[in-house]
Amino acid sequence: MSDTPSPPSTWEILERRWRAGFHQLTEEEQQTIALWWLEAETMNGTLDQFFWNSAGDLALVARAGLVRLQQHTTLQALDSALAHFGPGYPTDRNRRIDMLEAIEAEHGEDVFEAPSRIIQDLPEDFVAAALEQLAPRYAREQETAQPPAAKGDA
Repeated sequence: MSDTPSPPSTWEILERRWRAGFHQLTEEEQQTIALWWLEAETMNGTLDQFFWNSAGDLALVARAGLVRLQQHTTLQALDSALAHFGPGYPTDRNRRIDMLEAIEAEHGEDVFEAPSRIIQDLPEDFVAAALEQLAPRYAREQETAQPPAAKGDA
């Protein structure tokens, strides 16, 4: 049994990089975080919770990730919910909350229930797909960060 620690997972690397600052992440990394929030908030509540919380600031970033990853079923569900906001989805939370209240007053509190259920059924594991795309890049970075083996090491 080796005392060598196992290499960090893709998520662990992303999380470490995220702690250094979201805006320092690459576009793909930001999309992965946004997709993680989409899943976490929707699974914990509904898309209403995702939009209501600060995670909703990243809705368009999550949407871009779904497009890039070709996650068509989840994209359709998110798009059907985003359509209620009309053109120009508000990334400002206070403005978005005002819009959410108006949307729910007009369409009922369960307006986001159907698209939420689609995402909650997880027809596509979009977070795993995003992490899978980051994994080769992180592996290359890990390899180049490794010091060369000393002679005699095998």
